[in-house]
Amino acid sequence: MTIASEITAPPKPQLPQPPATQQERRTVFFTAGVWLIFLIWTIVGLVESTAPAPVQIASWAALIVFPVVYLRGFFFPEPFPQVNRHLNTLAYSVALFGLGGIMSLSSSTAVLNVVPYVMAQWIFNHRLLTGVLAVAVLFGGAAGLVTVMGFSAYAGWFLGSVGSPAIIMIFIRISIEMGDAQLHRSEQLALAKQREELASTVHDVLGHSLTTITVKVQLAQRLLDTDMNAAKTELADIENLARRSLSEVRATVTELQHPDLAEQLNQAKTALSAAGVSFDRPEQLPRLTLVQQQVFAWVVREAVTNIIRHAHATAATITITQEEATMILRIDDNGIGLSETTFDKHHGLAGLRRRAASAGGRLDVHRLDPGTRVEVTL
Repeated sequence: MTIASEITAPPKPQLPQPPATQQERRTVFFTAGVWLIFLIWTIVGLVESTAPAPVQIASWAALIVFPVVYLRGFFFPEPFPQVNRHLNTLAYSVALFGLGGIMSLSSSTAVLNVVPYVMAQWIFNHRLLTGVLAVAVLFGGAAGLVTVMGFSAYAGWFLGSVGSPAIIMIFIRISIEMGDAQLHRSEQLALAKQREELASTVHDVLGHSLTTITVKVQLAQRLLDTDMNAAKTELADIENLARRSLSEVRATVTELQHPDLAEQLNQAKTALSAAGVSFDRPEQLPRLTLVQQQVFAWVVREAVTNIIRHAHATAATITITQEEATMILRIDDNGIGLSETTFDKHHGLAGLRRRAASAGGRLDVHRLDPGTRVEVTL
């Protein structure tokens, strides 16, 4: 089976997730907040308004609240978790249009200015198809409002302030979808390559071992009638070779498995608790790529095993943090520590180091006072 044949199609598109880390929140704040600059047209309308003072005060208050509600829609897309995402976004849409309606009491076109912001809520908080349909409906409704309200003089302005953002948002959303699909394909390619290499290793191990065993069995059969002691020696060699080969196959097959990070953390808690080691772990995992999840899961498994067998620790801590575009896994214990932080005498850690390097990351081991830290940057 070739690598290409093992690459699966991208998974069914999922709902975009709210930002989970500080870096993601900053990114959302700037990418979504930059569009608020176009409220300048509403501000100009309110400044030039001749509406009564109470109406103007209400309109300015609505203008101040508007960015808060708009940005909150990206940070907390489901304020009402008991209902689905569509109803939550609909609630945000009603709130934004309500604020736009209040502002339109002082500036008649203000309600049209909020349409792109409502479009953004739908296109970036939902699957692509849902977002595109919502944008089309909103654009059609806004165009109808322009006609009904007699805003024909603003037709050119409407196309520029509502039509252009709609097109730009759709293209951005499509590019995000394509980027996610490409990321999935790259991860599947890396994992498929790894599986093919490991499958080749299994083939080589079995092929060499079985060939050797076959030759030794034939030799033992010939020696049975002429030299019983020599035959027994060959049979003992065959047994040792079979046991060693079985161990190698088991180890290699284990490499073919892909542990789940959340499951590994649960198993780590169970194992460490049984060993009398207190354990502190992340309550909620950050958003990780498939490769990051796989590598971190392997490291957690090996590191926890080492803590239980060798560290004589009473406490262990696992943290996962993000620094810019990099995820960092740290596993600390307060045990006796390693006598040296090289990988020459630690075959398990050496294998994890190679695995992290093949995924484009790095694994380091540091001495603590007391204890040891295993750190993976990926």
